[in-house]
Amino acid sequence: MALRPLLLRGITNLEKKRVLVIDDDKVILFTLSRVLANEGYDVDTAETGKEAIEKTNTARYDLALIDFRLPDIEGTSLLTSMRETTPRMVKIILTGYPTAENITDAATKNADGFIVKPVKMFELLKTIKDKLTSRDTSTTQRHEEPLKLVERVVAIGASAGGPRALEEILARLPADVSAAFVISQHMPNGFTKALAQRLGMISNLRVKEAEDGEMLRQGDVLIAPGGHNMEVTPGGRIRLERSNQAPSPSIDTMMKSTADSYGANTMGILLTGMLKDGAVGMRAIKEQGGITIVQNEASSVVYGMPKAALEAGAADFISDLSVIPSLIMNALDEIKHRN
Repeated sequence: MALRPLLLRGITNLEKKRVLVIDDDKVILFTLSRVLANEGYDVDTAETGKEAIEKTNTARYDLALIDFRLPDIEGTSLLTSMRETTPRMVKIILTGYPTAENITDAATKNADGFIVKPVKMFELLKTIKDKLTSRDTSTTQRHEEPLKLVERVVAIGASAGGPRALEEILARLPADVSAAFVISQHMPNGFTKALAQRLGMISNLRVKEAEDGEMLRQGDVLIAPGGHNMEVTPGGRIRLERSNQAPSPSIDTMMKSTADSYGANTMGILLTGMLKDGAVGMRAIKEQGGITIVQNEASSVVYGMPKAALEAGAADFISDLSVIPSLIMNALDEIKHRN
């Protein structure tokens, strides 16, 4: 009996994409090949890293599903081997060992996604579709479309417990969100790039470490580099300055500059963390007519920063972490329609 498609197709450019499935488990190879072929993909397989490298050297693939542990090489090492020859190929790691160490290893070696075995087919197909669409959209915007001015900016501050909270939020935001995001997460220099890569693997948005002079784009998430303060200037340009003061990157600096540049079109979100950084920035956003949200105590690892903002009268909403993604979308709609 034929397998029924799990996702509506209706997008012709996805039906012709070439997918390479790399796994030494013949059952997984067979199952994934049938499901993907049934969804309209052109599927090829490889059982070892050596075979995968040979195939990617001689043929073009749009996406590869790579088992974390292959007989002759680890999947993350295979990412490094294929980096130069397949710069546009989307690479998704499949693993039954979803440890923080393995996820970080995959992120630092530029994996585009991370799927846990046993594979949930609907989740896998959605991830493949979203990642390919994101890649193609990014290429189109870069080469064919003029840069669109960002009208709304969401500024997020976090400290202790922040990386997990950011994962929870960014994993649940849609690719067509009508804003750009800037994030200041208290971290030392050298750690924020890996954080951005890790968040990019689980998000439908384009997540990266911010660069000085970079322009905001709708759907982008820019993370302040460790050891630098980030400002958003009028027109949506990023300004970075080295900082020797703690805590860093400064949440107040990022939020105040965003409020000055985008006024009532700014949203501020203050997540778990110690001390008081962010309270002044949230107040600046609120005074400009923007919308502010703080994480509640029950879902915070440390309630210092949200509590300080609340005591300063800088919070419009107090929310459990699980509700913040939907609050973001509702608030963005409110900002959009009141202009």
